[in-house]
Amino acid sequence: MTEALLAPFDEDLLATVAGRHDTDEATLRDLLRRHQQQVRDNPGVEDIVYEWRSQFHGQPVLRRTEDTYYLRLHTHVWDEFAAALDIPEASLHAVLDTHEEQLRRETGASVGDDERAMVLNRP
Repeated sequence: MTEALLAPFDEDLLATVAGRHDTDEATLRDLLRRHQQQVRDNPGVEDIVYEWRSQFHGQPVLRRTEDTYYLRLHTHVWDEFAAALDIPEASLHAVLDTHEEQLRRETGASVGDDERAMVLNRP
Protein backbone atom coordinates (compact mmCIF):
# COMPACT_ATOMS: atom_id res chain seq x y z
CA MET A 1 0.00 0.00 0.00
CA THR A 2 2.68 2.53 0.92
CA GLU A 3 4.50 2.27 -2.41
CA ALA A 4 1.17 2.75 -4.18
CA LEU A 5 1.03 6.15 -2.50
CA LEU A 6 4.19 7.13 -4.38
CA ALA A 7 3.01 5.79 -7.76
CA PRO A 8 2.48 9.26 -9.29
CA PHE A 9 6.14 10.15 -8.84
CA ASP A 10 8.83 9.06 -11.28
CA GLU A 11 11.43 6.91 -9.56
CA ASP A 12 14.36 8.93 -10.93
CA LEU A 13 12.76 12.15 -9.72
CA LEU A 14 12.92 11.21 -6.04
CA ALA A 15 16.67 10.60 -6.11
CA THR A 16 17.28 13.75 -8.15
CA VAL A 17 15.26 16.00 -5.86
CA ALA A 18 16.73 14.47 -2.70
CA GLY A 19 20.23 15.22 -4.01
CA ARG A 20 19.24 18.71 -5.06
CA HIS A 21 18.05 19.51 -1.54
CA ASP A 22 20.77 17.70 0.37
CA THR A 23 18.31 15.31 1.98
CA ASP A 24 18.23 11.55 1.87
CA GLU A 25 15.80 9.81 -0.44
CA ALA A 26 14.26 7.74 2.37
CA THR A 27 13.25 10.90 4.23
CA LEU A 28 11.75 12.41 1.09
CA ARG A 29 9.81 9.20 0.38
CA ASP A 30 8.48 9.16 3.93
CA LEU A 31 7.29 12.77 3.73
CA LEU A 32 5.61 12.18 0.38
CA ARG A 33 3.87 9.05 1.73
CA ARG A 34 2.72 10.87 4.86
CA HIS A 35 1.25 13.69 2.78
CA GLN A 36 -0.57 11.31 0.43
CA GLN A 37 -1.95 9.36 3.40
CA GLN A 38 -3.05 12.53 5.16
CA VAL A 39 -5.09 13.59 2.14
CA ARG A 40 -6.68 10.12 1.95
CA ASP A 41 -7.50 10.13 5.66
CA ASN A 42 -8.89 13.63 5.92
CA PRO A 43 -11.10 14.36 4.07
CA GLY A 44 -10.29 12.02 1.16
CA VAL A 45 -8.75 12.68 -2.23
CA GLU A 46 -11.96 13.06 -4.23
CA ASP A 47 -13.60 15.20 -1.53
CA ILE A 48 -10.70 17.61 -1.15
CA VAL A 49 -10.26 18.02 -4.90
CA TYR A 50 -13.99 18.75 -5.20
CA GLU A 51 -13.66 21.33 -2.42
CA TRP A 52 -10.69 23.01 -4.12
CA ARG A 53 -12.49 23.08 -7.46
CA SER A 54 -15.40 24.86 -5.76
CA GLN A 55 -13.20 27.21 -3.74
CA PHE A 56 -10.59 28.13 -6.36
CA HIS A 57 -12.41 29.15 -9.49
CA GLY A 58 -9.15 29.16 -11.43
CA GLN A 59 -9.60 25.46 -12.13
CA PRO A 60 -6.84 23.96 -9.98
CA VAL A 61 -7.03 20.58 -11.75
CA LEU A 62 -4.61 20.70 -14.65
CA ARG A 63 -4.93 17.02 -15.48
CA ARG A 64 -6.82 14.08 -14.07
CA THR A 65 -6.01 10.50 -14.94
CA GLU A 66 -7.46 7.28 -13.60
CA ASP A 67 -4.68 7.21 -10.99
CA THR A 68 -3.61 10.80 -10.35
CA TYR A 69 -4.66 14.42 -9.97
CA TYR A 70 -2.24 17.15 -11.08
CA LEU A 71 -3.15 20.40 -9.34
CA ARG A 72 -2.01 24.00 -9.11
CA LEU A 73 -3.08 25.49 -5.77
CA HIS A 74 -2.65 28.64 -3.70
CA THR A 75 0.40 28.55 -1.43
CA HIS A 76 -1.66 28.56 1.76
CA VAL A 77 -2.91 25.05 0.98
CA TRP A 78 0.61 23.65 1.31
CA ASP A 79 1.23 25.80 4.40
CA GLU A 80 -1.66 24.01 6.10
CA PHE A 81 -0.42 20.54 5.10
CA ALA A 82 3.15 21.31 6.17
CA ALA A 83 1.97 22.51 9.57
CA ALA A 84 -0.30 19.50 10.09
CA LEU A 85 2.50 17.10 9.12
CA ASP A 86 5.14 19.07 11.05
CA ILE A 87 7.45 19.13 8.04
CA PRO A 88 10.66 21.11 8.68
CA GLU A 89 11.14 24.00 6.26
CA ALA A 90 14.22 22.51 4.58
CA SER A 91 12.39 19.24 3.95
CA LEU A 92 9.30 21.07 2.76
CA HIS A 93 11.30 22.60 -0.08
CA ALA A 94 12.22 19.10 -1.28
CA VAL A 95 8.59 17.95 -1.08
CA LEU A 96 7.36 21.01 -2.98
CA ASP A 97 10.08 20.59 -5.60
CA THR A 98 9.07 16.96 -6.12
CA HIS A 99 5.43 17.88 -6.69
CA GLU A 100 6.31 20.78 -8.97
CA GLU A 101 8.74 18.79 -11.11
CA GLN A 102 6.28 15.90 -11.48
CA LEU A 103 3.52 18.33 -12.46
CA ARG A 104 5.81 19.90 -15.06
CA ARG A 105 6.79 16.48 -16.45
CA GLU A 106 3.18 15.35 -16.81
CA THR A 107 1.44 18.54 -17.88
CA GLY A 108 4.12 20.92 -19.11
CA ALA A 109 2.63 23.50 -16.73
CA SER A 110 4.48 25.62 -14.22
CA VAL A 111 3.31 27.41 -11.09
CA GLY A 112 3.20 31.12 -10.36
CA ASP A 113 4.67 32.99 -7.41
CA ASP A 114 1.59 32.52 -5.26
CA GLU A 115 0.93 28.92 -6.33
CA ARG A 116 2.21 25.45 -5.52
CA ALA A 117 1.89 22.17 -7.38
CA MET A 118 0.27 19.16 -5.80
CA VAL A 119 0.19 15.68 -7.26
CA LEU A 120 -2.29 13.34 -5.61
CA ASN A 121 -2.64 9.61 -5.99
CA ARG A 122 -6.26 8.63 -6.53
CA PRO A 123 -7.41 5.62 -4.54
